[in-house]
Amino acid sequence: MSYAETAARYEAMRRNNGEPARQITRDRFWHLLEVLPPAHWTRRVDAETFMVIECETANLHTWAARIGSGDEATYWEMIAPNDSTHSDILRNVAVAS
Repeated sequence: MSYAETAARYEAMRRNNGEPARQITRDRFWHLLEVLPPAHWTRRVDAETFMVIECETANLHTWAARIGSGDEATYWEMIAPNDSTHSDILRNVAVAS
């Protein structure tokens, strides 16, 4: 991605207060979980969310979510504000699915 494309993406993120949730692989979810210590990590039986502590731009961070368990689980990634809650992230996933 060129500098101009990256700058345009970050400007769109700031304008839109993030990026929508997109489905990812289990491996990508685990990479996000293990790359840096997770923040705001919330685990429930049916769902799990956390924020990657490194900022993308402004107050926006990468968030990841697991919905379901076992082989039926789906995994999600999105850019959202650092003050998002577990419920906010689950709502973003629901809109995207």
